[in-house]
Amino acid sequence: MQTIKSAMIAIRVSQLERMHFKLLSELERKPVAQVVKDLVNKELRNRKLSASDIRRLPKESRSLLLKQMTEEALPVYNKYKNELFVDETEDGIE
Repeated sequence: MQTIKSAMIAIRVSQLERMHFKLLSELERKPVAQVVKDLVNKELRNRKLSASDIRRLPKESRSLLLKQMTEEALPVYNKYKNELFVDETEDGIE
């Protein structure tokens, strides 16, 4: 059995929704496909995911998301890494 993978996604929209997409496309002077991509990326960036949300994702999506989150968090971690270390005292209590 042969599977064909395509980068295209088709969605069904009503005539009114289609007009909305075209209107937004014209306002932003971008193709409809780019407008949809921008809206999806904006939504994903702004969404706060909980641990249970991440666990519900398929394994491939979950690993991709965790890798992306790690890459975004590492510069911030490295910037404040020295502040995370606590000096020990002789008795171990500060």
